[in-house]
Amino acid sequence: MLGIRHRPGRLALWVFRLPLQAYHHGKGWILGHTFLLLTHIGRRTGQPHETVAMVLRYRPETQEVVVCSAWGPETDWVRNIRQRPAIRVEIGRDEFEPEQRFLSTEEGLVVVHECLRRHPWRFRFAAWVLGWGDLRAEATASDFVRTRPFVAFTPSQVQKAG
Repeated sequence: MLGIRHRPGRLALWVFRLPLQAYHHGKGWILGHTFLLLTHIGRRTGQPHETVAMVLRYRPETQEVVVCSAWGPETDWVRNIRQRPAIRVEIGRDEFEPEQRFLSTEEGLVVVHECLRRHPWRFRFAAWVLGWGDLRAEATASDFVRTRPFVAFTPSQVQKAG
């Protein structure tokens, strides 16, 4: 395994910097609905921060996007959005002020199974880079979901009305 279960390895950091660079250069649309750029406010600094996350589920009819914290509940972005909700999501050509909700373990497991079925190569690649193990095994998938927060983002009601 090249990745490290609780901390990102060099390969993982390199892979996840590529989408960030695409968004920074106005090319996020190239990524389609595979990666999103999340802007959140630092809990200590009060300054905006950006995080790229792999999209596990995208529902075009509601624009709901689901991601998980690859390195668990103590990552800065998760701790930040628990304190103050995220302020912006960019995905493909879309950008919105999000409403967020943390998924239950059961909902997270459904998302993992859907993603494995719809995007098997994406999950195998992520598991290889990040050292997650074989998420097709039920015990591994259950452990994965129990130890990582899954978050859904949708456009805010105010934005939908406007």
